[in-house]
Amino acid sequence: MPERRPLRVVHTSDVHLGAYSGLRDGYASERNALMQEAFIGVVDLANRERADALLIAGDLFDNDRIHESVVTFAAEQISRFEGRTFLIPGNHDPMDPGKIYWRHDMEAIAPRLTILREPAGQIVEPDDLDLVLWGRAYIDTARDFRPLEGLPARQDGRWHVAMAHGHFVPSGTNSIHSLLMHESEIAAAAGHWDYMAFGHWEPHADVSAGGTTAIYSGAPMPLADANRRAGWAALVDFDDSGVRWQLRRVDPRPVPDTL
Repeated sequence: MPERRPLRVVHTSDVHLGAYSGLRDGYASERNALMQEAFIGVVDLANRERADALLIAGDLFDNDRIHESVVTFAAEQISRFEGRTFLIPGNHDPMDPGKIYWRHDMEAIAPRLTILREPAGQIVEPDDLDLVLWGRAYIDTARDFRPLEGLPARQDGRWHVAMAHGHFVPSGTNSIHSLLMHESEIAAAAGHWDYMAFGHWEPHADVSAGGTTAIYSGAPMPLADANRRAGWAALVDFDDSGVRWQLRRVDPRPVPDTL
């Protein structure tokens, strides 16, 4: 194929819209508004930076009981983004039959949105981008769900991006968590996948291994202020010099002095 074109994406996860929308006290109302404002900030960032794609790596919604207005808000914000949006479900918003992504037609409101719905894994190849995207849709009924299981080999020279929602496990350690993603799986993807967009952790983290760039973007707005490593989105550039990423703050509150 011809030389691949540069690519710019914004990567976010764990937005948890609707986490406080069922509560009526002042703190809950304020927190709910801040979380929505943070997601607005993610979309604003993607438009301002002229990103080609917005990646949402799971847990856009906090639970399956949220009001339809929260889903509509999310879809309307995504529709504001001028590029393509790709979303995988997480453990808070799974893809089981009858759940949130089946009950609400977000793609009708946001036609440039693609929701990856296949639990076994799905490849998306947008015609307008030199991009191959892969991800697995989490389902609650799969208790042994492995987010990176079945990751295919590189297809061609296009940029290859894998999205996954799970818990990173460093080599030589054990974990009692679910949704395990082992460091060896990331390292094995070197030469095949240019970037791994992770979700499930509210704090930002760089878990790159073996030459594969793998990043937790961190939540745009933490569920609780005890988490001081959230409030970001990742801006990722792909070009002839490789893959580069940087964090951009989207938490709408002033930067604390201790940050």
